[in-house]
Amino acid sequence: MKRRLTWAAAALFGFLSMTGCKENKSPAGHDSHEHGAGAHDEAEARHQGDEHEGEGHAEAEHTAERVVRVSREAMERSGIRIESVLAVPAAGGIEVPAEVQAEPDKQAHVSSVVSGQVARVTASVGDRVEAGQTLAVIRSVALGEARAQAARARANVEVAQANFRRQEELQREGIGAERQFLEAQAELRRAQAEQSAAERALEVYGRGGSGSEVTIKSPIAGRVISRHATVGEVVAPSDVLFEIVDISRVWVVGRVYQQNAGAIHEGASTVLTLQALSGRTFTASLDYVAPSLDERTRTLPVRVVLDNPDGVLRPGLFGTLSISPAGATGGNVPAVSSSALQRLGEETVVFVPADEEGEFRAVSVTVASRGGDLVRLRSGLAAGDRYVAEGAFVLKSELSRGELGEGHAH
Repeated sequence: MKRRLTWAAAALFGFLSMTGCKENKSPAGHDSHEHGAGAHDEAEARHQGDEHEGEGHAEAEHTAERVVRVSREAMERSGIRIESVLAVPAAGGIEVPAEVQAEPDKQAHVSSVVSGQVARVTASVGDRVEAGQTLAVIRSVALGEARAQAARARANVEVAQANFRRQEELQREGIGAERQFLEAQAELRRAQAEQSAAERALEVYGRGGSGSEVTIKSPIAGRVISRHATVGEVVAPSDVLFEIVDISRVWVVGRVYQQNAGAIHEGASTVLTLQALSGRTFTASLDYVAPSLDERTRTLPVRVVLDNPDGVLRPGLFGTLSISPAGATGGNVPAVSSSALQRLGEETVVFVPADEEGEFRAVSVTVASRGGDLVRLRSGLAAGDRYVAEGAFVLKSELSRGELGEGHAH
């Protein structure tokens, strides 16, 4: 009986001991878990804070600089074109239709001076030629006969001169007949007259070539824009064989409607806008204002002369010529192409070249007025500043990608 009671007491004591241990360990374990979770939350909060801080820093960098970088290949592929900010009259000009034309003295229609057959052609469409450069060679029977006649006339003069000198010498010696001397003198004069006539006839064919061939040469320096000469073809003086034009400098001819004719004067500032060149603009002063209206169109012809070193101003292009009217006030203001303006959030911006090659910075601008493809600015840029006139949308897209965290475009 005692043994059973001893075992029962031992079991009860063990049970109570285990229960006490669980109760003591549970709060401690619970406190440890709570401390661990709090530390984790705090670390996560710090991590998220660091991330947000980094995001804020990156966003501030893009907002402050707003610089995008593109490679040279990407610039060419995207058609990015840089121009200078124009200085245009603050007041809107009189807009008239205009056409690019070649200068009359800088274009030539080249033909043969004689009927004949094309023997050789040495120039093709697209070739650049100099004044006096050979374009083709024509073989002509008529020319051959003319040159032969001139050669015979020269020979007759030589014979007549020799006979006259002999008769002249005999006269000095007193042994020559007067009649023979006079006949020799008359023969010389006749031979000289025939030679002069033959030489004048030959001058019509030009001095180039020999025998029955005549050389066709370019009268001006320029570029061959058409060729109608083929080897073996028979041509006449009325046939145009080549067309040559020099467009290093061109005319822009505008037509002012009669109601605005009184406000136009030579020397007025103008801005030419060409849709065919994506709204590209050119500035110049009026070089000529016609003294009277065109009888057929009832418009006043005006002219601007523009240098064209890169050849983009091609004859036949149509555009709009904005002319500052007489008495316009307000001075000049900066102006850019409408394709240069882009929206970034609530701002209107224009991209300008940055310090490094291939880098462009977005500059906030304020628009004063719009007229056609030309936008006058109130602030942001000055006349003469370089800006992206074409391809600005590509730069805006790349900049937007960078602000979304994709990095600068390369």
